[in-house]
Amino acid sequence: MEDIKKVPIEEEVKSAYIDYAMSVIAGRAIPDVRDGLKPVQRRILYSMYELGLLPNKPYKKSARVVGETLGKFHPHGDASVYDALVRMAQDFTMRYPLIEGQGNFGSIDGDPPAAMRYTEARLTKLAVEMLEDIDKNTVDMMPNFDASLEEPTVLPSKFPNLICNGTTGIAVGLATSIPPHNFTEVAEALKYLAEFPDATIEELFNFIKGPDFPTGGVITNTKEELIDIYKSSRGSITIKGKARIEKLPGNRQRIVIYEIPYQVNKVELIKKIAELVRTGKEKGISDLRDESDRTGIRIVIELKRDADAEKVLKKLYKSTPLEKNFPVNLTVLVDKQPRVLNLKELLQEFIKHRIEIITRRTLFELEKAENRLHIVEGLITALENADKVIEIVRSSKDTAQARELLTSQFNLSETQANAILDMRLSRFTSLETQKLKDESTELKQKIERYKQILSSDDEKIKVFIEETDELVRKYGDQRKTTIATEKELTFKEHFMFAILNTGRIVNYKVEDETSKADILQRIINSLSISLTEGEKIVSIQEVEGSKPIAFFTKDGKAYWSLVIDLPKGEDKLNIEGEIVGTAYQGEGEENRVFLITKKGIIKRMSDEDIFYKSQGHMVMPLNEGDELVVAVADRHPSYIGIYTKNADLLLFERNEVRITGDKAKGVEAIDLDENDEVAGAFFLNGHEYLLVSTSFGYMKHVEKTEFPIKKRAQKGLMAVKLNKGDYVVSILPVNESDEVLINTKRGKLLKLKIDKEAIPIEKRTSLGKNLFRFEADRIVNVLKLPLFEESKE
Repeated sequence: MEDIKKVPIEEEVKSAYIDYAMSVIAGRAIPDVRDGLKPVQRRILYSMYELGLLPNKPYKKSARVVGETLGKFHPHGDASVYDALVRMAQDFTMRYPLIEGQGNFGSIDGDPPAAMRYTEARLTKLAVEMLEDIDKNTVDMMPNFDASLEEPTVLPSKFPNLICNGTTGIAVGLATSIPPHNFTEVAEALKYLAEFPDATIEELFNFIKGPDFPTGGVITNTKEELIDIYKSSRGSITIKGKARIEKLPGNRQRIVIYEIPYQVNKVELIKKIAELVRTGKEKGISDLRDESDRTGIRIVIELKRDADAEKVLKKLYKSTPLEKNFPVNLTVLVDKQPRVLNLKELLQEFIKHRIEIITRRTLFELEKAENRLHIVEGLITALENADKVIEIVRSSKDTAQARELLTSQFNLSETQANAILDMRLSRFTSLETQKLKDESTELKQKIERYKQILSSDDEKIKVFIEETDELVRKYGDQRKTTIATEKELTFKEHFMFAILNTGRIVNYKVEDETSKADILQRIINSLSISLTEGEKIVSIQEVEGSKPIAFFTKDGKAYWSLVIDLPKGEDKLNIEGEIVGTAYQGEGEENRVFLITKKGIIKRMSDEDIFYKSQGHMVMPLNEGDELVVAVADRHPSYIGIYTKNADLLLFERNEVRITGDKAKGVEAIDLDENDEVAGAFFLNGHEYLLVSTSFGYMKHVEKTEFPIKKRAQKGLMAVKLNKGDYVVSILPVNESDEVLINTKRGKLLKLKIDKEAIPIEKRTSLGKNLFRFEADRIVNVLKLPLFEESKE
């Protein structure tokens, strides 16, 4: 009892509570600024790494991972460990998931995950990047809870996890709430700050536009408000879900919500909307249903005929979680102490961490290379004196004597002598000597490079930038969350895409006016690499995301989709058959589409018979042996031109073709010669010339006045003289400022500026100029490109 000390209870409670608070802060709730992880997350990832749960290896039961983590590093409740594991696998929680889950890991509807005995997990590629080099003495290790094992105090983490994935946590007297960001933007900011340490937060905002949430949405804070939040380290970010207003037949409308704010439960959102209707607070809604699937969120709100869609949408933002505030509190652990940092300081701490990792890794590699060089030099000495070495070994009574004789006679170290004694006799060849000399040269170059890195801060920064660039090439992606002020919040997103006859699509979101030319070039560059023989570009266009677009196949069927719902990046449409044309929905008198078959049958129909119908429904009934070759939107031009492969061109007034339903077969468009067929069509309205192109590479301009307006179903006029075996692939109405894209059979793409000197103006009966000479290749299509201002960047 003599060891018992009496102390005032208020002092003991104060001291114990401070210890408890710091334990929670440092050991549970607040992430380390360097790798952005809380201890339980770090221990899970390290346990999985030790278990060998790499992306190219089979999954293991989550219960095995939880048990490994508990038994070795984290002696707490299994539920808390499994919860942390699940969160790192949820793509609606983590902007960049670190665990790849198999099984039920919960949903955005708030469904709980399956029990850990049912689910399986392994590391994502990005998580492996965070653990890379951990075995190269890059981080400090510490004893685990019972001092039987060691665990890392921090991960090497090439990936800026803290700012890219964000975090939330409540400690004792402290809380943290860091929103996720786009890795590509963060990487650019990191590189800039590494090169220009005096950069301001305003300058960093040239790269980081603001948070980027995994569920998308729109941030309505102004740029000035966001900068102020990142300077003060505290504030509130307003996120709105994305919705569009769709027009339906019969003068009806509906609202479709396709992105919701971060951390909003979709089921709860739907309940809130239903409650507005049930309580009579919103009377414009007639039906509400959830059509979400694995491709994304789709909450459909059908409106009454007399409802104002804009007003209903505003009400939803005001009265439901479709609009939400995300609190920002940039509290992190720096040297195990809680600190509140601004954006620049967060980035600086990560750069400092990576420079330390690069330094420690380089020291490890240098020591390894120097040790290996030392042994290689000893082996080279032995091979160059092979006879003498063999004689010494044979004459020695034991290994110790042989080692002593080798070290004394050739001035070798004990390590070198041991390596020689361990060497197989088969290595005493001239070829082996040369291999070792080559290895010696390579090691010396590496050692020189390592010393160069260690002696220069600039070299370390250069390595950091190179590694960051490599990471962006592997994992960089487009922003999911749009940044817009309240005034600009119209949800009229635009996309630019190319559609190929095979159903392939290359589709990118247009961020602003200045990016359009860059995106167009990006699409062309992508197609230049991926286009294969037989593939033909059907169209390249920029369309508002809320518009429906139709795809027509040569068997006369139509498929449709909202532009916003088209696959992003490079992908394939879910369409059967070869695509021959596209048309997006127009307004008023522009909601018409012309369909033309190769045998010269034409049809004009309303959008209402195409959109919001079943996929793959018949819109052009075909006669035997016929197929659809042209599908083009009627945008209220004066005249339509139809041209054939054998170079006939007929111009007539578009109103000669009356509007019919989807069951109608159409009427004759042009009187075709025997063995001729329709190659294409165009609308003429205020253009200067017609650009005629043939498969052999002949091109020319023709004055449009050379083709008088005739009546439908008449013979066309010759548009170009053809060589034997040649045929017309395109006739386009153009102006001097236009650009065209030439698509060859073997997948080559050539961009050409319209130039009357390079492409002469000739009579319609002339041959034209042979601009392109192909060996075993042919032009299959010529498209007019959209015109945009070049990017100022």
